[in-house]
Amino acid sequence: MGDRGPSRQTTLADHLFPSQPRSGTSGNSERASSSTNLPYAVRATKKGGVPCVVESRKHHKVVVVSNVEGDASTLLSALQRSLGAGGKICHDNMGTRIEVQGEHHLEKIRTFLLHSGCVVGASRAQKDEAAAVVAAKKSKSQKGATTTKSDAEKSTSKGTSNLGSETFTPKMVKAMKPTEMKAHLSARNLSTQGNKQELIARLLKPLDDPQ
Repeated sequence: MGDRGPSRQTTLADHLFPSQPRSGTSGNSERASSSTNLPYAVRATKKGGVPCVVESRKHHKVVVVSNVEGDASTLLSALQRSLGAGGKICHDNMGTRIEVQGEHHLEKIRTFLLHSGCVVGASRAQKDEAAAVVAAKKSKSQKGATTTKSDAEKSTSKGTSNLGSETFTPKMVKAMKPTEMKAHLSARNLSTQGNKQELIARLLKPLDDPQ
């Protein structure tokens, strides 16, 4: 048997800091996934950008997300739920990619990936930009909800402030439901008892007519 050379003695450091795989997708995937607590990860470009671009297909354009590691199907499902768009997973000698239909989804996909924290090696500028976009959307949504509530309150206030002071035509009164008639009569401090014809007659009386 040939001489294999001097054997290396195992030290405590070998147990505490085991060597990482030097190459291979599985090693990269494990490190990427463990850093984000997600079953998938996307490795950033050399400049720290998100590896997604628009590419043309035969009849349409797609957004291609490259450098996908881990559970690509879960990432695709998350993107589809967020965007409401179709997509597929592609494997080749360059690695795993995800294609999402619709070039207009490019910026939304970039923001989604950065905000979810699955982009490993993304630059601080990219992360800050995505955080600003998400914060702006959240602020706009809250402002819209407040405006809608305010408009509804104004509309209700306007409707109730006129209640009891309107002058109706016979056509307007006949188109009302009994509950509406009673609401107007109650606002005028008039009786709400009687059949529909009596309610109509009561509403058609002038406001200053003594009861």
